[in-house]
Amino acid sequence: MEIALWIVAAIVALLYLAAGWQKVFATEKYSAMAAWTTKTSPNVVRVVGVLELLGAIGLILPQATGIGAPLLTILAAGGLVLVQLVAIGIHLGEKVYKSLPMNVLLVILPLFVFLGRLLWV
Repeated sequence: MEIALWIVAAIVALLYLAAGWQKVFATEKYSAMAAWTTKTSPNVVRVVGVLELLGAIGLILPQATGIGAPLLTILAAGGLVLVQLVAIGIHLGEKVYKSLPMNVLLVILPLFVFLGRLLWV
């Protein structure tokens, strides 16, 4: 189970590092691709990106260093689940259904890490 948790956490961290990086450091380019950004300010997009970057770091660093583990990893995974639940709500409200399969995957994977670190390890 430990190996599976590390693999899933690494995959989720890489996905969120890429997504967060785009939102923080390439906001205009990202905004051109994402319809939801037209109804909010660039600063909100950047804040979401920062939360995603922190969540990605929080999935790996506490477990790797032993500092704050497993609590910080559990909180990071839970936070990423919440980010995606909000994203699903926004996409449903905007009737943008093509993003939903990826959103659901990005709920399931960090939820696995959340439950794995909370209950099994």
